[in-house]
Amino acid sequence: MLSKRNASIGGILVCLFIFFATLTFTNAADTVPQIVTQVDQILKDNPLKAGEKAQRIKVAEDDTITVFVVRLGEGAEIKAHFHKMHDETVYVIKGTGRMLVGDKWTDIKPGTLHFNPMGKVHYTKNTGDEPLVAISIFTPAMREPDSHFVE
Repeated sequence: MLSKRNASIGGILVCLFIFFATLTFTNAADTVPQIVTQVDQILKDNPLKAGEKAQRIKVAEDDTITVFVVRLGEGAEIKAHFHKMHDETVYVIKGTGRMLVGDKWTDIKPGTLHFNPMGKVHYTKNTGDEPLVAISIFTPAMREPDSHFVE
């Protein structure tokens, strides 16, 4: 069992680690301008082209991260694929759909958060009657395409 002194030292070390990690992150972010934007405005400024069912709009990028707004029109889907070099985090903000994670289909709706480590297969489809809109975050930054589709 830890003594109170050891627990206090451990707490101090954790606080110092978080402090220094934050300083490092803040300094790295200084090289890229900050943005504040609205997803609805991004979608308005980037309408789907005729015949297009899905789109990925780059919102921000630095050396460590790429952020996209993803829109899937009614019935659109992103077939089963994986990323060899990137982890992906998806946060659904509008619409409804289904996502295949591993071998299980899961309903998705606003508020759904999905973390997909590199190498893991996933599949997303819009099952609603409105666009499915999500924020998709890749780490590290996605400088080149990294979606490898599977049958």
